[in-house]
Amino acid sequence: MWSLGCLLLGLFAGATNAEIASFSLPSPWSYVCDRSNSSFKITGHVIPAKCVKVASSDAEKVQGLQACKMTCGSKGSLWPAPTGLVQLSSDLVHFIPQDFRVVSVSTPSEDVSNMVNQFADVFREYLYMMNPDYEGGYKNPYSETPFINGKTVEVSISVESEDLTLDTQTDETYSITIQKKSVNTNRNNPIDGCEPRQAKQKPSSKIKSADAYGIHVTVSAKTYYGVRHGLETLSQMITYDDISDTLQTYSTAFVEDEPSFKHRGLLLDTSRNFMSKKVIKNIIRGMSYDKLNVFHWHITDTHSFPFYSRRVPQLTLHGSYSPKKVYKPEDIREIVEYAKLRGVRVLPEFDAPAHVGNGWQFGEKEGKGKLAVCVNQEPWQEYCVEPPCGQLNPVNPHVYTTLGKLYQDFFELFETDMFHMGGDEVNLNCWNSTEEIQIALRRQGKTGTEEELLEMWKNFQEQAAEKVYEAAGKKLPLILWTNSLTEKGQVEKFLSNRDYIIQIWTTGKDAVIKELIEKDFKVIFSNYDAWYFDCGYSSWVGEGNNWCSPYKGWQVVYENSPREMYRSQGGNPAKESLILGGEAAMWAEQVDGAAVMHKLWPRASALGERLWTDPDSSQTWKQAEIRMINHRQRLVERGIGADALQPEWCNQNEGLCYTKKN
Repeated sequence: MWSLGCLLLGLFAGATNAEIASFSLPSPWSYVCDRSNSSFKITGHVIPAKCVKVASSDAEKVQGLQACKMTCGSKGSLWPAPTGLVQLSSDLVHFIPQDFRVVSVSTPSEDVSNMVNQFADVFREYLYMMNPDYEGGYKNPYSETPFINGKTVEVSISVESEDLTLDTQTDETYSITIQKKSVNTNRNNPIDGCEPRQAKQKPSSKIKSADAYGIHVTVSAKTYYGVRHGLETLSQMITYDDISDTLQTYSTAFVEDEPSFKHRGLLLDTSRNFMSKKVIKNIIRGMSYDKLNVFHWHITDTHSFPFYSRRVPQLTLHGSYSPKKVYKPEDIREIVEYAKLRGVRVLPEFDAPAHVGNGWQFGEKEGKGKLAVCVNQEPWQEYCVEPPCGQLNPVNPHVYTTLGKLYQDFFELFETDMFHMGGDEVNLNCWNSTEEIQIALRRQGKTGTEEELLEMWKNFQEQAAEKVYEAAGKKLPLILWTNSLTEKGQVEKFLSNRDYIIQIWTTGKDAVIKELIEKDFKVIFSNYDAWYFDCGYSSWVGEGNNWCSPYKGWQVVYENSPREMYRSQGGNPAKESLILGGEAAMWAEQVDGAAVMHKLWPRASALGERLWTDPDSSQTWKQAEIRMINHRQRLVERGIGADALQPEWCNQNEGLCYTKKN
């Protein structure tokens, strides 16, 4: 047993060694695991296991907080919690990154091997980031001579499929096995003693010696993306031990895991406020830590057109906020590749026919007529839901040729098995008050009734969809937001369940949820009463709070279960497979790159566990809170500016930050 006395001896013995760069006092505290759930009668929180701070002099075994967190609960500190079998040993072994090596990569192709090796480099930095002294740049912060002898960690990685396609059907399952390697028993295991490592001893010689045993880790999956998720989980099975200044992991473990939903996304709006490539990559990096797999890029809107269109550059010229605030083709390709390595696919959205305006003004000067109508029209309340206004002109044939070119640009840059066409918040009064649309209606003997305008919208949608199919070179699923075409009792008049996936942004109690699923539409949940992350701030078009207040805390995000929402309306269990998953939305009226990270995280982590694990109704946020608080710390270690949820004292004193049960 490693005692406080041994640690002090190691500290003072090492103080004369020039290779030890710093001196720190040992903590007077240790942590023990309490599985009694004795606090339930007071707190009302079911906490099957928690770490309790005690004086190290009173502890049977001195261990740090992270060691306790790893071994106390049945899921350790894993986030999102695995859905399959999890077996974690109570014994930990120590090592330093120098003794961690990938010894075998078994894949069916060089391309897959290259992806695995690239992510292995990402993983190695995870190990460095755990050390509070890490300053970046892949510079190893760990001493070659820690105070205790560590073990070797050898990793074998196996991928079955050579297919690197990342889409809705991609297999993301994986398994992890950790086993002890054969031990030479000629000498006692030095990790149980007080013997500090010799200053001149190099890692390689230590590995070869008889007193150094290690562990072997196997990460297996059908696809690269499963292996990537497995390595993400493995990184959470390793923590920094501040007592020994080493890393620690399980001596034996087994994890089997697969996602509950195929579609697990975040939406980012980059039109209202531009977000830099660096910020977008940072968001994708954070998503990968939570196994979120869809970056829904709402790249354009009425406010600005930052997407560089190679075939219609006038859109960017007239629509970007500035020449510097543009996503060039090389930027997009870089983002797509960066995301793919991290198991995230980029889903582009070109919202139409509404949410279109600035950038489209060039049509009249080029003899193409008005491509968009009601652009920047006032008073805006009569023509759109927020300023500035604008909608495509459905009676101008040049609109469709322009869309065709624009869609070709999209499909050259994005690797996607579906396309988001937006389709929300069309203002019928905008169309009905536009002269050339009125003329077109009169030629058809129409007067501009709501039914006639919805039919015009349907015709626009059909023509635009054909342009998408032509650009993609095939027919592929199209996504639309819930809108006037999907309202109760009429969706089948306008849309086919064979062609469209519906993204639900209305409330979680909207009766249209059951109706869409019962009518065999595949759906994605983004109900604003739980998963709109822009809610709860002050109004930006007046005073008071914004339209969708209040703020959605991580607890609300976590409790928002797509399946439970459908079941609560009496849904048919046989149709639950039509629920593809969900997305949280960060609309950007009131956020830009300066603040977006802490507005997204750690709430995005709550979304991650809901969509990966989908815990049943008996497992509420209360059972997840300890792991969530710890995971937020992990995000910060990795450079994600996640907002604080509680004082750090709560992380060190688990289960004591609560509201008293009535």
